Amino acid sequence: MPRSANLRFALSGALLSSLAASLLVLPRANAQIAAPPASALAPDYVPTMTFDVATVRESDVTQRNGVRVNVANPPHSCKFSASNFPAKALLQAAFGFGTPVLGGADWMNDHYFTVEGKCDHSVDEQLAKLTDDQARLEKQHMLQALLADRFHLKAHVENKESSVYALTVAKGGSKLHETKVDDNPDHPNLANSGVDVQAHGGAQGLEFVAHAASMKAVAAMITSQIETPIVDHSGLSGFYDFTLQFGRPWSANNPDSWPDVFTAVQEQLGLKLESTKAVIPVIVIDHIEMPSAN
Repeated sequence: MPRSANLRFALSGALLSSLAASLLVLPRANAQIAAPPASALAPDYVPTMTFDVATVRESDVTQRNGVRVNVANPPHSCKFSASNFPAKALLQAAFGFGTPVLGGADWMNDHYFTVEGKCDHSVDEQLAKLTDDQARLEKQHMLQALLADRFHLKAHVENKESSVYALTVAKGGSKLHETKVDDNPDHPNLANSGVDVQAHGGAQGLEFVAHAASMKAVAAMITSQIETPIVDHSGLSGFYDFTLQFGRPWSANNPDSWPDVFTAVQEQLGLKLESTKAVIPVIVIDHIEMPSAN
């Protein structure tokens, strides 16, 4: 059974732009690239479904007590909801998580939106009959159609050779802790629960506390901080719990700042990032506007 994206944390508005992408994770154990092109999922399948009803509201992220960021996007259900997400992150949900975005406007990074899409129950029944990859293509198509309708988006995907990082197991082995499966039938298990990520920003930098994260989720979290695609060459196929603490620009002058993200990944997770080249899909924005009213 596929795992749904169902992640949550509370944080200040200043951190939202750099962290939203780490929430957009739909784990796929056999994917090597953090953002596979949609056509690679089911090349002979043509998606056609759209949301029956969709709402888009601009969010206020200036609240003093912080805001809650979350996304729910189970592939075999029509449900889609995202709270306090920048338009750029919504595009990545529609075209492939972690995919680089070329073009567009500045407001795509600093205006935030709450989006909800719904369908008739019959659509859920149709999605339930599809393979994981076919259902995922349908959900991407639904979001693409929503963005085209409400944001007047025109975009296409191109494969380009780009600089990427290969994620491998460092010398000495992985330090990730495999998530324990709850045998209680009244509790959700790893087959149907979502990865849970909490993010905390402080004087020393940024901390991710993750539960039940696949390597795709790990790659997406790191990508959100270095803004460079990651190719997973770790060979790890389980789900893991870990804490990752690393410095950010605001902590650079703090003598107690945590190490940079590259050092932290190696020392704390037992993984290594190596610079390389790979042909990966990128989203090219031809046109986009602030969303129309509901």
